[in-house]
Amino acid sequence: MFLKRRRTRVKGWQSTFSGMTGLWLIAPFLLVAGVLIVYPFVELLRTAFGAPNGFGNVGDFFASPAARRTLWVTCVTSLIVTAIVVVIGAVLAWSLRTTRSRLTRVVIALAVFLPLWMGAVMKIYAFTVLLERFGVVNGTLTSLGLIDEPIQMLNTTFAVVAGMTYQMLPYAVLPLLAVYVTIDLNLVLAAESMGASRVRALRDVVVPLALPGLMASTVIVYVICIGYYLTPVLLGGATAPFSASLIADDIFNLFQPQQAAVSSVLLLIVAGLVILAGLRLVGKERMRRALG
Repeated sequence: MFLKRRRTRVKGWQSTFSGMTGLWLIAPFLLVAGVLIVYPFVELLRTAFGAPNGFGNVGDFFASPAARRTLWVTCVTSLIVTAIVVVIGAVLAWSLRTTRSRLTRVVIALAVFLPLWMGAVMKIYAFTVLLERFGVVNGTLTSLGLIDEPIQMLNTTFAVVAGMTYQMLPYAVLPLLAVYVTIDLNLVLAAESMGASRVRALRDVVVPLALPGLMASTVIVYVICIGYYLTPVLLGGATAPFSASLIADDIFNLFQPQQAAVSSVLLLIVAGLVILAGLRLVGKERMRRALG
């Protein structure tokens, strides 16, 4: 009687996962995304466009002067902050890229990254101390004889813009610095050797190469700005109402979740349009490289 040996097939090692294995690996992420992102988004749309008026709820929102003003103030103030932040961030990022002084680099880095290490309440309280009626700024201006009496700075749009600008600087400097590092400084020197001034060399050489980073910074800063809540409430008060504060009032004070949902959807639409505009202007691939 001959015994037949069973030949066992040893499965060879594969460098790639099978489709089922990959599905099991991403299953926890899909579950979390479904519970924390997809389901809330669907509920938001259902609440915003539900009974009694459906899509007419948007018309009801724009029929309210307070709601229109809040959305307008949110978009315009965020645009102002974004412009200031991107300009200052571009200068600071370029200084970090080109300076040879270690002390200058450390000072700029601390000024840029310190807001990231501080809590939001601490930063707002610092600006309250600076801008209050008898605060540091008014005291300095009075002692220098530039003003005769303290100026009202708190509860103004200026205070909101200043506070948001300080907090948003890192979000402009980091993408721009990542782009500047890839730019060969010899290109600027070559342009200057051909007769271009420093300003023209930066305008004609650096700005076109840094355009994806500039657009990425603009998109990031603006999208974050339109969702601000604490800074407009504590530094601006009623003079600078933001959509986030209107949403909070609709939910907790006025008990109008539908109105809050419509405001939230409009903010999402604005953010989506800004992102699409950025992708349209510089392209998806260049935007992705700028964001790292």
